[in-house]
Amino acid sequence: MRDLTEANVTDAVIARIGNDTPARVSEIMTALVRHAHAFAREVRLTPDELLYAARFIQRVGHISNDKREEGVLLGDVLGITSLVEAMADNARKGATESSLLGPFYRDGAPFRPNGFDISFGDATGEPAWVGGRVTDADGKPLEGVILDLWQTAPNGFYEGQVGQTMTLPDYAYRAKLRTDADGRYSLRTTKPVEYPVPIDGPVGEILICTGRHPWRPAHLHFLVLKDGYQSVQTELFNSDDQYLDSDAVFGVKASLVVDYVKNADSAVAKKRGFSGPHYETRYDFTLKRAVEVLDLAAEYRRRASISA
Repeated sequence: MRDLTEANVTDAVIARIGNDTPARVSEIMTALVRHAHAFAREVRLTPDELLYAARFIQRVGHISNDKREEGVLLGDVLGITSLVEAMADNARKGATESSLLGPFYRDGAPFRPNGFDISFGDATGEPAWVGGRVTDADGKPLEGVILDLWQTAPNGFYEGQVGQTMTLPDYAYRAKLRTDADGRYSLRTTKPVEYPVPIDGPVGEILICTGRHPWRPAHLHFLVLKDGYQSVQTELFNSDDQYLDSDAVFGVKASLVVDYVKNADSAVAKKRGFSGPHYETRYDFTLKRAVEVLDLAAEYRRRASISA
């Protein structure tokens, strides 16, 4: 038996990692212990502060449910998600850049035909059409690509979010689409709006106590999935939004900013299913081949689901 001191406790913990521990687990846990201990030493963390941190983590779990992931929001607000996605983008050079999953992704959105109105006729927002293509790195169109997408209603709340006052169908403002033989996809919706991330939970305390605003620029979330290709988890941001340069969760990238342009052509409106002028934007996604990827939708569902 030996007494643990500030000088030797880090080595003692790392030494307890068993020799049969998987290499990647050992690498992560060794670094986690080393850096966490260095952090505690740097700020001279007190016992009361450590207890508060433990209770903070507990509260993150308590407020999470199948429609809100506070743990994801915590990583977003701290910029960890943005950092990890930026590192992952280095392995996806030539593909569409990634952005954040966010805390309000829901598995199970139904498949809809191209051109479907994911707002279900919601007249409280500005009607909009979104379309484009999905191609491989050589520009070849990809058929059968799944685009799992979601956004807030015009009042800034997701359809199942606590605080949503609108009566909306389940999975409103969410859908899965499949690209056609030309790699094309399209949908009707309302023009995305800016909104604040929730500040009624523990993550909100971080924003408040550090003097940060909670606002996200208007955006539309996408998961782009096809077996045999790397997945893309990303967002398209409105170019006219005031929070592009101060996104509360650091998700904006220049390549993901799009213009919503007003279209007053009555023939186009009729063809798309609108009764009059509407906004439109186009975005083409690029996927890189990854031959080891099989049943990508199921794998992403397992990884992204709160129940995983």
